[in-house]
Parts: sequence; C-alpha cells; structure tokens
Amino acid sequence: MMNLTTCRACGAQIGFIKLVSGKSAPVDADSMTFSPDPKGKDLFILPDGTTERGSTENANGPDAMIGFISHFATCTNPDYFRKPRKSTRKK
Repeated sequence: MMNLTTCRACGAQIGFIKLVSGKSAPVDADSMTFSPDPKGKDLFILPDGTTERGSTENANGPDAMIGFISHFATCTNPDYFRKPRKSTRKK
C-alpha cells in the first residue's frame, strides 16, 4: 500500500513509487487498468518501480495490467516544480 500525501502545487492526492533507478516518482493516487502497447501514448509506472507503455482503451483483456500515471503528466501547476532556466549560457 502506498502512503498518500497532497501535491504542493495543485492540492491533488498523490503517492510516491520508488523506481528501479532508486529515484522516487510522484504518481496520481488512483491506479488505472491498461493494456500494454509498446507504441502506446501513455507511460505507466507499475507498483514494482518499472515502467510500461500502454493504453487505457481495451484494458479489459487478458494482458491487462494495473499501473499509475506520473503526477507530472496530470498536475495542473507543473511549473511550480521547474527550476528557472539560466538566461545566458557560459562559453
């Protein structure tokens, strides 16, 4: 079970999943059923920390999986977390 918290930028309920890389990724609190598809437009984060491309269309088939959407993709105020860009580049 995932511990839930509130997004500081938009107030939505989110959780964190530790990725296989060791980093923690913020995800929407509600899981989704999806069909794996290498050409799928959505990237799902699985509870074990791996990722899988897929689609929520036709997600009731025998290969259906449960995953989470990254909260960076759904946050209504994602700029809150972005670092400002430097205006000039060093030469």
